[in-house]
Amino acid sequence: MKMKTKNWTPKFIVLAIVCFLVGVGIGLIGYHYFSQTTIGSTMAVYEDLTQGNTSTNWQITKIEPTKEMVEKIVFYEDGKQEIIDLKSEDGKGIASLLTRKLHELNLQATCVFSEEDIREIKQKDRVAELIFKKPIDITISQWTEPEERYHIPVDEKGYRILENVETAIFILEDNQERGLEAHILVGHRVEGRIGYSCWAINIKEEGKPELDKSWIDGINRLMK
Repeated sequence: MKMKTKNWTPKFIVLAIVCFLVGVGIGLIGYHYFSQTTIGSTMAVYEDLTQGNTSTNWQITKIEPTKEMVEKIVFYEDGKQEIIDLKSEDGKGIASLLTRKLHELNLQATCVFSEEDIREIKQKDRVAELIFKKPIDITISQWTEPEERYHIPVDEKGYRILENVETAIFILEDNQERGLEAHILVGHRVEGRIGYSCWAINIKEEGKPELDKSWIDGINRLMK
């Protein structure tokens, strides 16, 4: 008597499909877990690299709008004043240099100036005054400790913001020997009046401050 041969083809196909689907599911779960872990680790690395970064890369998007807000640049020397043509190549270069240096400010000095002091500085020292079209907020490179931010305006990364800046006076030569060479007096509009804070750029991270005076040479070259 002949034995009947069972037809395994349909069952085999179904089993193969089930195994395939299970394998795909396990693969997708593993890929999802691996990719999330990898992405999370990568983002953590980039966060560690960017936190506390004092490079000027963060300023790129801030400098150009600031430069566009410049209304006038005036040079004072020997009691005379010269207005810079902002449409000229040298004028554009000076505006770019001065606004960039404003964003690089990071060292605040203890200076108090009256309106009479400012007039005397313009009369006796060699200075450049940058005047904005309207008061502007400027982010500088001075990083502020979290516990101090309750009374100091900062941006999303903790860098200080100088608010309502209307003018800035760059001391090129201090003929009165006040120790103000390479200092920048930032004029803020407060309740209808301008008050000045005294700043500089510290290029030495630790120890005794070393002021950046290279921008003075840059201005002198553009003024020739």
